[in-house]
Amino acid sequence: MSKLYHKYKIAIYTLVIFILVGVVAMIYRDIRYLFLFFGIGLVDATSRVLVVHYPRLLQFFRLTLLVLVGGGLFVGICLIIGVNFQFIEIFFDLSAWIVTGALIQLIVARLILPFFAGNAFCSRACWNGIFFEFTNPKKHKKKPKKRSPLLAWAYIVFLVILGFGVAFFAPVNPAEDQMVRSWWIIGENLLIMGGGFFLTLSWGSRAYCRTLCPFITISSIIAPYSLLKITPVAANQCTGCNACNNACPMYIDVLQAVKDRKRVSDSMCILCERCVSSCKPKVLKVATRLPKHNPKEENSFGSAKLEH
Repeated sequence: MSKLYHKYKIAIYTLVIFILVGVVAMIYRDIRYLFLFFGIGLVDATSRVLVVHYPRLLQFFRLTLLVLVGGGLFVGICLIIGVNFQFIEIFFDLSAWIVTGALIQLIVARLILPFFAGNAFCSRACWNGIFFEFTNPKKHKKKPKKRSPLLAWAYIVFLVILGFGVAFFAPVNPAEDQMVRSWWIIGENLLIMGGGFFLTLSWGSRAYCRTLCPFITISSIIAPYSLLKITPVAANQCTGCNACNNACPMYIDVLQAVKDRKRVSDSMCILCERCVSSCKPKVLKVATRLPKHNPKEENSFGSAKLEH
């Protein structure tokens, strides 16, 4: 039993966390949220179990999860039910004194789950992320636009002003009219994907996510303290090939973390595990802690095997 627990520990954690979130959401809203979060947790946990048995298919399982969860949320809840999950909807709702999916997403995906899995929502459930995943350039831009906290927070301020401005001065508050809200859902997502695509061409990989996305700006405050992180579980096997850095869509210096025998705590890490998949010596893994240090296995980088 102990071996099974350690083998599937992350999958178990994932399912339990989502069930707990679903129970809380059910208490404050209704039972549909329990089914929603249980379903997401079950699909996520299943993908993690499959990765244990088929590690070479890690990215296939992750992208399948992203399409299923992200696509399901967008088509099923946004387009069919008419719930707007985008950041600006929070301020439409506040102006009308109501609570909908946008605020729930902010609380769950950006304030609660980051303590467990950082910014993993971006690589496993974000519908805009689906578009960016499949349109991202294969080669890194040599001089990408660096993230500016000032620009990121200025963008949030802009969205807050725009949200309240539309809510109070437009003929109709989108939060109070289903048809208007539906047009906002379509328009905002097209603008984010279209604008993000052109930003990527000039600023580098996942430019919108790295520089502007208000949700990741907020969750990135908590992400460095998450339980799950990219971890060098066998740093002594690292060849310094730089494949991990070349694979990272967020331009994080993963190799330096391996050299320092530290977990990747960069606030922009979206836990996509592309660095894990690209590493042939299998140096990296998503884990809850660093491996125990064994001097006998240490070389220039120095590390040991992770205990599960």
